[in-house]
Amino acid sequence: TPEQIDVIGLPVADRFCQPAGDKNEIRERLGWAPDVPTVLLVGGGEGMGPLEQTAMAINDAALPVSLVIIAGRNRKLKARLERLTWNVPVYIYGFVRDMPDFMRASDILVTKAGPGTICEAFIAGLPLILYSRMPGQEDGNVDYVVNEKAGVWAPTPDKVVYTIKDWLNHPQKRQKVVETCLKLARPQAARQIGRILAAGVGVVSK
Repeated sequence: TPEQIDVIGLPVADRFCQPAGDKNEIRERLGWAPDVPTVLLVGGGEGMGPLEQTAMAINDAALPVSLVIIAGRNRKLKARLERLTWNVPVYIYGFVRDMPDFMRASDILVTKAGPGTICEAFIAGLPLILYSRMPGQEDGNVDYVVNEKAGVWAPTPDKVVYTIKDWLNHPQKRQKVVETCLKLARPQAARQIGRILAAGVGVVSK
């Protein structure tokens, strides 16, 4: 029954839920360009989706951005990207463990529609460009992000580039998306779930 259901949100790792800190300080620590918008391009831990084609489209458009690419465990993809000539400042990584700081230091996230990444981006106030999804399993994730206006669905590289240009040319539009992401964020979800479970078995929770 409705009385038996609590809608809380997807729990994510606590390190994504800490105070954001200063974006410029994080960029300096990571060695990123401090004075241009940063686009974070990821394809999950395995480097899935049209990541390479999308990176090249952003590069060919010579957008006024720096590009951070997470190739995950896809070593061949990382090696190919490192051999390319880039028109923008680019930072290429394999599998990383400091994704919270990567998100906090970025301005736009281009990603597949994984639920964990989406919820982590909400907490970071990071506008989403969803460029890939797992059919069936992740269709609802795309619908949710688009319907709530927390990002866009851009399944081709040219649509990704168009959205980045649009947000760069109309910063107030991107700021609205940032505000929507923060409204949708549920950084306390894991703690709320823990308290509910504890209360259900008679455990006192602080």
